[in-house]
Amino acid sequence: MMFALMAYTVTTHRDQKPRSGVALGGLGCGWFELRQDGTFQNWNIFNNRPLGRGRPFPFHAHSVLFFLIRCQVQGADPRLVLLQIEESHNAASLETHEFQYIFPWLSGVDTIRMKATFPFIDMEYEERDLPLKVKLRAWSPFIPRDAKHSSLPAAFFDFSITSRSAKPVDVQLLASFRNCAGYDVKARHYTSRAYRGKGYVGFEHGAAHLPEAHPSAGTMGLVSFHADSHYYLGWEHPHPYYERLLREPVLPDFDDTANRNKTAPDGTPSCLERCWSTIGRAVRLKKKGESLEHTFAAVWHFPNNLARIEGDKDLAAGYLEDADFPGNSGGEAGAGSEERHNEGHYYSNFFADSSEVAAYAVANREFLLAQTEAFHDAFYASSADTWLLDQINSNLNTFRTSSWFTKAGDFGILEGLSPTKSFAGLSTTDVAMYGAVATSALFPELDRNVFRAHRRLQKENGVVAHSITQNFRRTNERELSGKRIDMPAQYAYMALRAAFWSRDRAFLEEMWPSVKRTLDYVLRERDANGDSLPDMEGIMCSYDNFPMFGVAPYVASQWLAGVAAAVEAARILGDTEAEARYGAVLEKGRARLEATCWNGRYYRLFSDLDGKTGQQDEGCLSDQILGQWATHLAGLPGILDAARVRRALQAVLKMNYKPDQGLRNCQWPGDKFLHDVDEQCWVDQANTCWTGVELAFASFLIYEGLVDEGLMVARNVDDRYRRWGIYWDHQEFGGHYFRPMSAWAIVHALAGQRLGHGVLSFDPRLKGKKVKLFFTTADGYGHLVRTKSLAEIRVLDGEIAEREIRLAAPAAPVPPRVLVQGRAARGVQVRVEGGLAVLQLPADLPLRAGTTLRVEWA
Repeated sequence: MMFALMAYTVTTHRDQKPRSGVALGGLGCGWFELRQDGTFQNWNIFNNRPLGRGRPFPFHAHSVLFFLIRCQVQGADPRLVLLQIEESHNAASLETHEFQYIFPWLSGVDTIRMKATFPFIDMEYEERDLPLKVKLRAWSPFIPRDAKHSSLPAAFFDFSITSRSAKPVDVQLLASFRNCAGYDVKARHYTSRAYRGKGYVGFEHGAAHLPEAHPSAGTMGLVSFHADSHYYLGWEHPHPYYERLLREPVLPDFDDTANRNKTAPDGTPSCLERCWSTIGRAVRLKKKGESLEHTFAAVWHFPNNLARIEGDKDLAAGYLEDADFPGNSGGEAGAGSEERHNEGHYYSNFFADSSEVAAYAVANREFLLAQTEAFHDAFYASSADTWLLDQINSNLNTFRTSSWFTKAGDFGILEGLSPTKSFAGLSTTDVAMYGAVATSALFPELDRNVFRAHRRLQKENGVVAHSITQNFRRTNERELSGKRIDMPAQYAYMALRAAFWSRDRAFLEEMWPSVKRTLDYVLRERDANGDSLPDMEGIMCSYDNFPMFGVAPYVASQWLAGVAAAVEAARILGDTEAEARYGAVLEKGRARLEATCWNGRYYRLFSDLDGKTGQQDEGCLSDQILGQWATHLAGLPGILDAARVRRALQAVLKMNYKPDQGLRNCQWPGDKFLHDVDEQCWVDQANTCWTGVELAFASFLIYEGLVDEGLMVARNVDDRYRRWGIYWDHQEFGGHYFRPMSAWAIVHALAGQRLGHGVLSFDPRLKGKKVKLFFTTADGYGHLVRTKSLAEIRVLDGEIAEREIRLAAPAAPVPPRVLVQGRAARGVQVRVEGGLAVLQLPADLPLRAGTTLRVEWA
């Protein structure tokens, strides 16, 4: 007789495995992420590594913060539901015995449906026996040009719970937070306190007996946005907490923290390893369809963000914590006697502890949400495909995961970050050439501070730092070696772009001597043959295992972009001597680049026929003419032959783009599958696809009119990251990598936006009968609406302060009509110049939020 066997059978799809999530937190204030299974991961709010200098965080991430629902239908027994698809161990703080063994009345949910667009995570939870429909929106403020509110150390959790039962249901929504203050100090006591304010109740965790300047010294807690909220502080063992939670429909307003602490006979403090507190709101939903809307906020204040100093093992720019690692551009960490100072957090200028953060969060939630939603919704109200907007949006996550924002206002983004270590320093110059476009567009005041910091660290001879090693007072000497010859022009270009985009003449005057010093350093010390281009002599640029010699278009084109920016800056400042001198350098260098490196199809990797090697290399680098891309963004004239630029981009696509892989960095004629890699090469940079390069290249293609091709490259990136499940963690040399923030350049490219000093130009590359595209300036954001015979600039936030606006003009026999708010605009001068309608706006014609500038062609 045959018996059928009941096998355990399950099908797992790759998108069911959580690998990344949207970060909650703010600019430079630490973060943690919410993943699709409802768990919170990657806790980085305690100045702990990898983001800070404190010791690695040791606790089970998914049990640090969690939400429960106590549910009791009239006439039935109560039960508890954890709003997670729980881990196999240590769920809901139960780290000794699992709930399946000791708490059969507790379960996780069966299904979570998540929709995430930064900075919002929307979740719907279902559990087969739960007579409730449960929704959550989790978010932290993200408001362009508002650094204070975008760096708030708070995460909001907006719940909506609706009864699906025909009977009354008693519901208690509960939030639990582990006391992690001083997590790395044994000789401490836990502290907890409850507090009340107008319309809210909260609790604050801390630790006593910590050194005042210790990284994990500070406070943290939860606030419940209703006066009728209750708490249970300082619980550790599941007995009696969970029994009371199950038996009692409302928390008892009880503080048991003292029982978590001990004092030895000699007075030495100590504490148990575990300590949580819970706060909640209890209501009765009397009938089906009745709802509870409730908000919690997690808040924190850990003010001791300590600088890296000489002697730190991983000071050497962070490359695998090994100063001898081939890719390391940092310095050998010496013993040093430097005192470690506190860089701090920007939020400490406004708050003394987490309870003050809580009070501010409660009082300002509506404003913060409205401002955050306004930006988010305006960005998505676009004619661009949603997948493309998603891809751009996903890279904004890096603002939170990787930024430092000090008490003094210094700002930077780490080059890369993994769950256990950081890679390189802050504001890495060659990587910022791509990624900093997002900072410059959305937080221009912070962008200017980045280059002020680089200026302070600059050597007298003009050499600039490769990165800022999480220390704004000094940097490592090897970071100032000057070996990287791409960086002087990158620094000059980005500093001047920051001035142009913000129309900040004072900043331009402030930076101008430093910019001239770095450009003159190259002309004086790095251009031995006098051809007005930097001399490449090996591995000396962002491609730090690519030896290049003589004239290398990747470096030379960026140099020319930097010089072109300097010519424009000199013109604005009236520095006629510099304008003439740099103008001559630009023309001579441009001619040299074209003559030596154009091979008829593209710009070869390098040409050194009259140099030390006597060689030319026919490698086709994907961003071989990155400098031309840079000129679009800064509203500068092109630096290379326009027809050749287009042919070069097409050649890159033909040689380097592989639909099943992406855009490879570099290929050579004759390559079929993989270009050979020398066995001594420390990492293959030729056959690999760098996301930040791909996204910048996509925007470059769009700028140059190759729109379908640009969208194809960007779609490939988007498809890969969705498939990999790391949509919120873009990879290059480390995760949460800085370079892919170049995705924001796609926003500019779609609109054909070129932003110079007081000049705003639009020539939309995305075509259609009616196209609406999002744009930003240093002072506001809005929509550009375009048809064949009409252009509208709708200002949604802030203002448009540029006084010259240029719009691509159709062939028309008469000048266009210009209207503001539907009325003829007085004092606007209009001329047609090179296919553009050029509008000169008078100083007394404000374009503020709510204003529409309309241009009509007959």
